Amino acid sequence: MLDVMGLLQVAKIDTHCHIWPGAEVEESARRLITAGRMLGITEYWCSAPITEPNGSWADVVKANDAILWAMEAFPDAIRGLCFVIPGYFKAALAEVKRCLDAGMIGVKLYHQYKIQDPAVWPVIELCIEYQVPILMHAGYLTDPATLARQPRISHGADFAAISARYPEALLINAHIGGGGDWEWTIRALRDASPQVYVDVAGSNLDDGQVEYAVEQLGVERVLFATDGTMAGCVGKVLEADLTEEQKQAIFYGNAAKLLALQGKRPLAEGVKGGGKR
Repeated sequence: MLDVMGLLQVAKIDTHCHIWPGAEVEESARRLITAGRMLGITEYWCSAPITEPNGSWADVVKANDAILWAMEAFPDAIRGLCFVIPGYFKAALAEVKRCLDAGMIGVKLYHQYKIQDPAVWPVIELCIEYQVPILMHAGYLTDPATLARQPRISHGADFAAISARYPEALLINAHIGGGGDWEWTIRALRDASPQVYVDVAGSNLDDGQVEYAVEQLGVERVLFATDGTMAGCVGKVLEADLTEEQKQAIFYGNAAKLLALQGKRPLAEGVKGGGKR
């Protein structure tokens, strides 16, 4: 029988969530933490991406400064992912270094460039040097109108292709439940480097989504995340036809292993309430 209450007590690391810069930064951080704690989420990997095709450099820095502020304000809950637009080249690399040296634990990319675009290569190489993951907005879009708004969005085959060039890169194909054909995405990643992960975030709650990812990729390549759909994403893992050990790996263990590569530990122990750093 499914131990729902027991699994709710398992600490969960949300590897894909957001805090927004500006006047609402503190409120958005508090809301995120308050909502997540009701579901056993103890750690939030936050970014503040620019979702338009282009963005000013000042806005990029402002976004990352908001995350750095939240990390300092909520050190027992929030970790940061540095958002950059790779087309800024040297400035983008300097910003990644600034953010990682200030304590962020990865990089967030959106759809301004595909993951295999040569403009992204220097960012990937820097992240390999630091042994940090790159979380990238992704999806195999089938709706022409949505694709027209995001013509450079990356999909599973793009991740597989770049992983052949950089097999040691830690890459996360974001939100398999975020739109588009998630089954196609997962199949496209079967032959990618084992360092390429998927996260379960997204408001698409199709039955069998998490099981299919585990079946095709192995449980060790599946990360828990919400991207704002908190109860739904906890629920899709809870109800998946998997063992409790597999669910714990998705909720917590796989992200903990990524942190260990940086010499870091989760902000809470594997059962909610541990609290050790």
